This record gives sequence, C-alpha cells and structure tokens, in this order.
Amino acid sequence: MVFSGFIVGYLFLAGTGAGAFAVAMGVCAWDAWRPTPRGEAVVRAVQPALAAAPALVVAGALMLLADLGSLEGAARVLAQPPRSVMAVGAWLVAVLALASGAAAALGAMRRPGSPALARGCALVGVVAAAGVMAYSALLLSDAVAVDFWRTPWLVALFVASSLSCGAALVVAGAVLVPPRGLDARAREAAADALWRLAGALACVELAVLALFLASRGLSTEWARASCALLLTGELAGAFWGGVVGAGGVVPLGLHLAAGRLGGARSGWMLASAAGVLAGGLALRWCVIAAAVVAPLTLTMV
Repeated sequence: MVFSGFIVGYLFLAGTGAGAFAVAMGVCAWDAWRPTPRGEAVVRAVQPALAAAPALVVAGALMLLADLGSLEGAARVLAQPPRSVMAVGAWLVAVLALASGAAAALGAMRRPGSPALARGCALVGVVAAAGVMAYSALLLSDAVAVDFWRTPWLVALFVASSLSCGAALVVAGAVLVPPRGLDARAREAAADALWRLAGALACVELAVLALFLASRGLSTEWARASCALLLTGELAGAFWGGVVGAGGVVPLGLHLAAGRLGGARSGWMLASAAGVLAGGLALRWCVIAAAVVAPLTLTMV
C-alpha cells in the first residue's frame, strides 16, 4: 500500500466526523428556515451525532499524527505554506475540531448565549467540514504516479461517502440516544426522517462510485489495472462484500423492505447504519490498496 493503515483510519474518522457535522448543521439550518414541530424533533435527534463529530475528527487527527510519527512531524506540516495541500488539510482538520466542538458545547447548553456566536461556529465548521471531506481526495490525486486517483470523481466519491457515513452516524445517535422531552411516536418519526435522508445519501454514494469506476476503466492501463484489482482481483472480496454489500445492498435492502419488516424498527435502522459505516471504511481501504504505481516518464517529470 502507498499509505499506511493509519491513513485509512484517518480518512474514515475525519470524513465521517465532517459528514456528521455537515448533515446535522444542514438539518438545523432547514429547521431555522422553515420551523415546524416535526423539524424541532429532528433537530433534537441530531444532537448526539453533533456531539460525537468533534471526537471523531480529533481521533482522525491522532491517526494522522501516528502516521507522521511525532509531534515534530505534525508541526512541520502545519508550518508549511498554505499553498501545500497537506498543510491546508491539517489546518482544516484543526479548525473543524475547534468549531464543531464549540458548536456541540453551545448546543448542549440550556442557554447557549449569543446566537451570533452559535451561527459563527456553525458557518466556520461547515466550511471546514466541506474542506476536510474534499481535501483528502485532492491529496491523493497529487500522486502523479497513481492514475487511479487522478480524477475529480475521487473528490466527489469521498464527499458523497463522508456525507453518507455522517448520516449513518446521525441515525445511530438518534436511535441509541433518543431525545428527551418527546414521546415515543415523535422520537420514531424523527429517527425515520433521518433514516430516509441516510438512504438517499447512500444511493448518491453508489451512483458516484459507479461513475468513478467507469471513468477509471476508460482511462490508462494503470487505472484499469486498479479497477481489475477491485472488481476481480485480490481486493474483490473487500470491494463486493464490504463496499457494495455491507455499504450498499444491505442498507438499501432494509429501506426497501421497511414496510414489511417485523420487530423493532430501531434495530433495522441500526443495522443499516452499521452497514453504511462498514462500507465507508472498506471503501477507503480499497481506494488506497488498489493504487497501481505507473512507471514515471519524462512527460510526468
């Protein structure tokens, strides 16, 4: 592998944390624009994920630090000019951790204080979250010798996957830590609304994944070799079983069969969310592991 397992963990944790924050803030912004009693219940339901988002981002940053090997290495990255993709990404992670942590703390207060401060933290956090979701793909696409990564579709794929994983975390939080002050019917309706949003984002992720693979299959022989590793080669089990199966077929199958499922509906929601998260981790592993390094030519140099 071109990068270590720590980088895979960083991509998953930071992306999921950024996606969860973006989804939660999107729900809050929608309720602020068109307030309804149902929207207020959904806003309450996203609070556990809003609190978990900064913890995931910090955990991702620790994974990145473990890969760098020392605090001195992290300081060198942060000290690089902002023109460096890696330096910009490190600062985005730091800003997101601070802004999302502040937003979660303000949301947990009974009297959050200045509304302007809360809106400022939310705005800065959403911008940083968008940057964190996209920059990791930009960092990979800088690898000149890996044709598999050199496409804008990789950025779209990572953003779509981060939002999908973030929505799955939001659903899991709504089910495991139901909002107080609501009856059982209101809690179930709020979780169900978030589950439908997660299902839509999972469909978007699968569509972008298909477009990404199609673009790589029509590219160079080295990009096609990476596709072959995923589709029929050594990584086919992780790709079809983890990315497509656990991350796509299982969650969408549960959505389609939701009306006929027996037992507690919350259990199926948790199973769907767990599948999406497992698929998101497998996706990042497969994208990193499928890198086929092309021989450098004078044109590349």
